[in-house]
Amino acid sequence: MAPAGDNLVCPPRPMIEPVADGGLLVRAPAKLNLALAVGARRGDGLHEIDSIAAKVTLYDELTFHPRPGRPASLECTGLPCGPPEANLVLRAAALLAGGVGAAGVDVRLAKRIPAGAGLGGGSSDAAAALVALDRLRGAGLGPEALADLAAALGSDVPLFLNGPSARVRGRGERVEPVEVHDFHALLCLPEAACPTASVYAAHDAIAGGTPSGRAVAPAAFARPPGRWGGAVFNDLTAAAERVCPPVADVRRRLAEATGRAAHVTGSSSGVFVPAADAAEARRLAEALPADLRTRCRIVARNPW
Repeated sequence: MAPAGDNLVCPPRPMIEPVADGGLLVRAPAKLNLALAVGARRGDGLHEIDSIAAKVTLYDELTFHPRPGRPASLECTGLPCGPPEANLVLRAAALLAGGVGAAGVDVRLAKRIPAGAGLGGGSSDAAAALVALDRLRGAGLGPEALADLAAALGSDVPLFLNGPSARVRGRGERVEPVEVHDFHALLCLPEAACPTASVYAAHDAIAGGTPSGRAVAPAAFARPPGRWGGAVFNDLTAAAERVCPPVADVRRRLAEATGRAAHVTGSSSGVFVPAADAAEARRLAEALPADLRTRCRIVARNPW
């Protein structure tokens, strides 16, 4: 569900800012899967994927204060963060501290990216924690070491240690920069969250274990959004709509109101319509019924 009280437009913000008492505020951006091809199931039970993903300007905000010799703590405000023992921020703190109990940091998480919407909020939070704690402790871990830690935390986490846009393959651990033209998007956050495991199970049932054969076309996204056309797709769309029927309703209503194709992001319930710029995205938003518009945000490609 869209966070209450936010403005329609989500502007770009800096990644890191110092705060009082030697702390750091780190922003964790959401992502959109502009293309997502799902391959065969691997021996570890996960699926091979090939995706073009772009970070966008909807952020969680995490404030880190060093507290040497004390266990890590997490205070969450805004949208639900789930049980602390399952939160990737605390797992990242423990991992960076070598698994010891005294991870030595207090974290305040202002949650604006809803869980189960295919936006990668939990993974982005974990990547932000790795960056912040590495800097606070002066550990000086290089990109490869941080990427290894990120991969140990979850399939989507390495994506958020990289630049504004990337091609993601394997189970999500193989990340390489890719050029994506500047764009905006009208992003709608439905009421229902879609569990990733359930969506992939539904995909297997629908596809019968056979990949769709659709190929990701990275070069297409270097063009302006008006020329992306069929390069924007998601093999998990039918599965997400089966697991979470409101997704189908939101996609239909967005398409009818805007006259544009609406796309699912990731393995869940976030739905977006690409736009060339902020003015076009606002015109699309103004065409929506009021009840749908209040659940939408205008986001841009994140600059970092």
